[in-house]
Amino acid sequence: MALRAVGGAVRRAVLGVSGGRAIVTPTLMPAITAMSHPQPHRHYAMRQELTEHGIVWRRPQRIESWKPAKSGDLSPYVEPQDERVKAKFLAVKEALDGVDDVTRQLLTLKFGTRAEKVRVTRYNVMRDIQRHQYDTGSLEVTIAMLTVRIRKAQQVLLTSKKGKKHTVRQRVTLDETIARRKKLLKHLRRMDYKRFEWLISKLDILYRPPPRYVRWVTRKISLRKLVREYGHALRTERLAAYREQLEGQKKTFLKEKEEALEWIAKTEEELGVPVSVEVPGGKSGVGSA
Repeated sequence: MALRAVGGAVRRAVLGVSGGRAIVTPTLMPAITAMSHPQPHRHYAMRQELTEHGIVWRRPQRIESWKPAKSGDLSPYVEPQDERVKAKFLAVKEALDGVDDVTRQLLTLKFGTRAEKVRVTRYNVMRDIQRHQYDTGSLEVTIAMLTVRIRKAQQVLLTSKKGKKHTVRQRVTLDETIARRKKLLKHLRRMDYKRFEWLISKLDILYRPPPRYVRWVTRKISLRKLVREYGHALRTERLAAYREQLEGQKKTFLKEKEEALEWIAKTEEELGVPVSVEVPGGKSGVGSA
């Protein structure tokens, strides 16, 4: 009985019939008609006036955080020469002078792996940065080693033929390494500024301190800045043109001024009053007769 009652209720709801009387359901035509109309286009204020004066705002292109333009690495990764000896044989480099050419060539980076080449690059950078011979863990050496790792990873990502989908882990690891190096640079900058300046110049790093305020790039604020810059440039141009025009009229103005001063001085002399103006090239002066 319960199922039969539920079925009858569903049937009456579908057919719109209840107790022999038809139920007038509200029509959806006005709503559908209203939704079918296209939305009006959004018009920005002063858009046509700005484009007439050449003020056009384009959204800046987004730069990935791992790229050198964003990380501050001004110099790329430099591969060591193939004639260099591998890093694990540098301690006995003098003993390699007595071996034959074939053996010596096998011990060079020409037949070395990519990891061995990176190890030699790390060794060269560490020798330039470390404070003494056994310095392998100071703040400066740590930053230098992170820099070598960052630039090598950037070179791999920039030259890789894999798509963005297959390099997610590499990019995330590189972002974490860049953030760690930036944190260490910030600490070194706070503790020893002279050492910090020497290190970033040695490693060729552009350090950008964190901004005090973070402002999002919006069209409205950017257009205000563009209009302000356009007004400043227009004002400077017109003032320069007006100054040039006045410089061209300078000779005529000085000649008319000299004639006017001479007439004033001559009139004052005729009236017997002291001359109150000074005529260029003539005798005159305040209080002279």
